Amino acid sequence: MSNVETRRGRPVDRQARAERRAQILDAAHQCFSRKGFHATTTAEISAEAQISVAGLYQYFPSKDDLIQELIEQDLTDSIALVEAIMAGNDFFDSAESILLQAMQDERQAAMARIRLEILAEASRSPRIAAILASSDQRFTAAMVRAITLAQTKGQVAADVDPFELAVALTCLADGLFGRLCLPPYARGPFVTASVQMIRRAAAPTKP
Repeated sequence: MSNVETRRGRPVDRQARAERRAQILDAAHQCFSRKGFHATTTAEISAEAQISVAGLYQYFPSKDDLIQELIEQDLTDSIALVEAIMAGNDFFDSAESILLQAMQDERQAAMARIRLEILAEASRSPRIAAILASSDQRFTAAMVRAITLAQTKGQVAADVDPFELAVALTCLADGLFGRLCLPPYARGPFVTASVQMIRRAAAPTKP
């Protein structure tokens, strides 16, 4: 199937549009990370993306639309981490290893700053709050699937409620990623201590 389609007599290259959309989102990510949501102007995002302001509005009519897409990207990345945990040999070992890697990822650090901006905006914008709530529900559902699978493998105690543990781990992860404002060398101990605490609470009791 061709990547070019016709719209109102003009050919539209869907691949080129997707690439430009990704370029704008990356520019927004960089700008929001540096200056915050409200301090960043659409003109600055346009300059970072090397596109006109009018061109930017063709893809994202408002900064809220940019935030919505960044939330979706963050959800996709977060679910990918959950899937990596599911693919590991041990639920808790995989969680600790993957979180330790994430703690050293500077893009994750930049995203952590943006998450704080999004949370602040959600307190003011019912639209952003609803989008964020939906994202949280989908992430929790992914965590429930991972925990249920770990229970079938005997890695999480059978009497643990998967939803309750998923919510607890989600809140814990939010706190851990919030620590990304600290220097890289100071991030690891938070992960190890947190995962080990959850392991003691949720792992099967050894006979």
